[in-house]
Amino acid sequence: MNATFNHYLLELTAVDPIRLSHPDSLSALVVAAAGAVGMPGLGPPVAREGAGEIAVALLCLEGHIVLHCVPAQGICLIDIVARAPADVGKGIEVISRRLAS
Repeated sequence: MNATFNHYLLELTAVDPIRLSHPDSLSALVVAAAGAVGMPGLGPPVAREGAGEIAVALLCLEGHIVLHCVPAQGICLIDIVARAPADVGKGIEVISRRLAS
């Protein structure tokens, strides 16, 4: 049985809090990751802040990319779902590389 969707969930720790503190930058990041995966967005990313955390989501025709960030703790949870055979690892690479630099 072949998978219909590919899914990757990754928690990054020890990320520079400055990199996780700007919703606009995080929004641009999910757009770049979606481009790497080959998933066009269905609209602009949605970013919400509250209680010291930031969530950014990009809904795509065949999946989604969501970041849950806790800047003060340097934590970022990345969730990417894409219709197979899309390589969700490419999106993870884009996000990981930009948050690590």
